[in-house]
Amino acid sequence: MPVITYQDEQYVSKADESVLDTLLRHQINIPYSCNAGVCHCCIMVSDSIKHPCPANLGLRDTLIAQGYFLACQCKPTDAITVKHADEYDIFADALVIEKNMLSDTVCQLKLHSAIDLYYRAGQYINIRMPNGQIRSYSLASLPSYDDYIELHIKRMSNGEVSHWLCDDVKQGDTVEIQGAFGDCFYLTHHVDRDIVMIATGTGLAPLMGIIRDALAHGHQGNIQLYHGDRDRQDLYLDDELQAMAEQYENLEYFPCVSAIEPASDNRFYHGRASDLAFSQNKDLKNCCVYLCGSPAMVKSARQQAYLNGADMKNIYADPFITKELRQTDSTTDMRRRSSD
Repeated sequence: MPVITYQDEQYVSKADESVLDTLLRHQINIPYSCNAGVCHCCIMVSDSIKHPCPANLGLRDTLIAQGYFLACQCKPTDAITVKHADEYDIFADALVIEKNMLSDTVCQLKLHSAIDLYYRAGQYINIRMPNGQIRSYSLASLPSYDDYIELHIKRMSNGEVSHWLCDDVKQGDTVEIQGAFGDCFYLTHHVDRDIVMIATGTGLAPLMGIIRDALAHGHQGNIQLYHGDRDRQDLYLDDELQAMAEQYENLEYFPCVSAIEPASDNRFYHGRASDLAFSQNKDLKNCCVYLCGSPAMVKSARQQAYLNGADMKNIYADPFITKELRQTDSTTDMRRRSSD
């Protein structure tokens, strides 16, 4: 079996076991979150430049050339020596230039990165707390128009990072960011295709960026946005989206409320956003579909979009992957902890 050397200690990997799983099995505290190659929290560096393809997924070529890899996706076949990634290579400072509450539970942050950040609207970045916890947030800004990075953060009941960002971080503070990552963004060669977008909660953030990107490129097809949440007040950009839909003939906006029947305003649809979207779009053969929000919604909507005729390669998804906090000994270096 392959031997993994970490901090001068050797650990034997089991068959088909990732570097991350091997180290965790031996009670080694490694930062990680999604365990799916999405969040990039478990990035490490090794003495081997060649890794299985999934281990390099989404990393910059310059990092790959230096031996960086995703520990959760790397299943070594030979002996390998690994160490923590140099944080100066993967994290950068960003200044909080503006902070607003878009609703009682959703905070808008605008950041200036200390380094040039190359990204597409709809991708996501990681933010790291001073204690080492990391969380991913999607980008609502459009790099060709905005001179800042815009994030929408929902205050989660048990989310330490979201509480820190919503309640403690203030304008003028500096936060650490990593990225950008993800392949959920607008493609200009789809300019003539109809687009169906479904978002729950702050899954709206990346879709706002993608809509702006599409319209800026003169998108010719129809764009339908279905935004759903439990209550009307949770549809935190309702007025702005309504104004955009009135401004652009090819943009339709469908606000959906699932908790109770809307009483007076018939603009609001009662039920799940995905149910309404698929009832109105039974033939998605030539459409692009964007899904952003809870993993359960994204999973079921991806399947339904396929059943309604969408090609899998034209279904773009950004599921919010959250994990419970991995408890570590209080004496352990806090940089080696990751959570939602």
